[in-house]
Amino acid sequence: MSKINITLLLQNFFNKHPDIKESRNKGLINRRALAQFIIKNEALNSSYMDAVLTALRRFPEEKANTSELDFAEEIKLSTKNGIVIIYLEKSPEVFKKISQLLQLINFNKNETLKIVLGTSSVKIFVDENNLNKVKDIFPHKEIISNYKHISELTLLFPEKARMTKGNLAYITAALAVNNINIIELLTGRPEIIFYFDEKDLLKAYETINQLKEH
Repeated sequence: MSKINITLLLQNFFNKHPDIKESRNKGLINRRALAQFIIKNEALNSSYMDAVLTALRRFPEEKANTSELDFAEEIKLSTKNGIVIIYLEKSPEVFKKISQLLQLINFNKNETLKIVLGTSSVKIFVDENNLNKVKDIFPHKEIISNYKHISELTLLFPEKARMTKGNLAYITAALAVNNINIIELLTGRPEIIFYFDEKDLLKAYETINQLKEH
């Protein structure tokens, strides 16, 4: 039988199951029942029961400091539909054309333009009605892919949230528990901007709004 690092296994398990992690931190889960579930979920031999139980006893519980979450009710939410995300090749030719995008966007009409330079591509966030204008600048060979029917959910945080640890993890865990897929995520204090499939926007909005009410 090959040796298994149980502590590392638990870390990976809780990362994949933030809902179970949160319930454990609140003391809502029986340890033996949790160990049995982990053994079944991770396809371990039942002989690992004692090892998993011991590791669970030693595994730290993250006690939530409710005072650190008081800012949640002050988060301001705004939404926007009809966004398209375009992934471009990361090349000198693309960089030369980026400046042309600025001339196409009417910021006075609150049109969207966000440009993110990644390690393997350049991401462009624009309104769907400007997609053809972008395609006029960048030929098909420079466009890796594009995703339409995307919604934008912006969270504007109060100043006191700037020094609070774990606020992003707190929100993303809530979205994960509700089976909401985050397509893209942009951060720039004091804002966090989430991008979802349009069909998930209402559920995402309600999920975060519920956090504000607790």
